[in-house]
Amino acid sequence: MASSSSEQVIRECAFDIIRICAAHADDSAALARALSAPIERIVALPDLLSLGVKRQGNHIDNSKYLYYDGQLVISLDEFPKGKRIPPHDHGVWEAIALYRGSVDHTVYERRDDGSREGHADLVRVEDRRLGPGDVSVLIAPAEIHSFIALEEGTHSLTVVGGHYAELRHYFNPDDRTCVVRRPRPVTQ
Repeated sequence: MASSSSEQVIRECAFDIIRICAAHADDSAALARALSAPIERIVALPDLLSLGVKRQGNHIDNSKYLYYDGQLVISLDEFPKGKRIPPHDHGVWEAIALYRGSVDHTVYERRDDGSREGHADLVRVEDRRLGPGDVSVLIAPAEIHSFIALEEGTHSLTVVGGHYAELRHYFNPDDRTCVVRRPRPVTQ
């Protein structure tokens, strides 16, 4: 059974995140810094895996809502070991924090203006291994990422400030190309 005290912590952190977003609406760097504290409080909960309601994820098949209000989403996502998620954007800011396991995580910034269809010039701005408690905030201009889980049972807390874009960019940095498509839901 889910702990009501853990559910209360998640709710309080969600309200803190909402306040942080309002306070730093015009300052992406300050927003990214301020988001870490409430996210770290959530990933410190020992019973997080027992919480949440099943949701359909993109790229993964084990995802649960921990909080949802139409403008803020907090989910717990399990990343399959060895499955590389290609570089992609979201159309909105996203933060991930590792709860269990580890991932190799790369963040990119797009340097071109997007005016040439199929072309994208990306620069790596962060390339690191994330472990339990590590947080990465994807926010303009560095809002593109890719990752691969290195262990079975790798779980991430994902916080999204709004709705994902229906159409997303998927990038091939080596070829300097991109395609626009809907994310593919996982098929069982």
